[in-house]
Amino acid sequence: MSEPCRTRQRVGAVAFARVEDIVKTAARLAAGSVGRTEADIQSDVRKSLLDASLNLDQGELMDVALEAQAGGGRRIDVEAGCAVIEVKKSLRSPKVLADALDQLADYVRHRTEERGQRYVGILTDGQRWVLYHGQPDGSLAEVQRLTLAGGEDAPRLASWLESVLATTEDIKPSPREVERRLGVLSPATQLDLADLRALYAASRRNPEVQLKRELWARLLVAALGTNFEDSDELFVTHTYLVLTAEILAHAVMGISR
Repeated sequence: MSEPCRTRQRVGAVAFARVEDIVKTAARLAAGSVGRTEADIQSDVRKSLLDASLNLDQGELMDVALEAQAGGGRRIDVEAGCAVIEVKKSLRSPKVLADALDQLADYVRHRTEERGQRYVGILTDGQRWVLYHGQPDGSLAEVQRLTLAGGEDAPRLASWLESVLATTEDIKPSPREVERRLGVLSPATQLDLADLRALYAASRRNPEVQLKRELWARLLVAALGTNFEDSDELFVTHTYLVLTAEILAHAVMGISR
């Protein structure tokens, strides 16, 4: 009986050490760039990705050379899941921010075309984390940002990254997890809504889209009367909710497509 107890103690000690490590890393990132190099910050960003429960291992965090795609010998620092992460010592300078955003947009556009799926971009100096999504014209638009105040924000950073990267599997669908991952404030939901807004803006003059938009408005007027606000934002949000409900229903029924 004593061996399982000792095993549990060892596992508990490892788990505690890992949590302590994550908190220390977040504290260093939140402290800013004073006395630190860009390489130091990049190292802690990679460590945050590996230590958090994101289903990532060392082989899934890639340093990406971009000489061919971005030109000028520029490099993207890290690729994880379907996200490209560019690390700077500080994002306070407008010029540094603009140059990093141009660099990031090139790679997000290239990866999206190459893989045929959505890629997102993240700019960070460790303290500030800014999430971007690709626009139809190839530029990037900001979706959401997170600022770390100290080591106590480690769980918030891990949760934010987990929602953006979507690399974890077999999650128990508790009310808390559903809200955290699919709630209106989650970066995953904000990304999807941003993509839907861009798609609608690009196709709103399409006759089929116009007809569906008109039918949707008529149905809601019939159901809700004057309590219904006929707005494009509500149309996009309602579309997102319907698509999410259909995806969840398919998952419950075991339908893959």
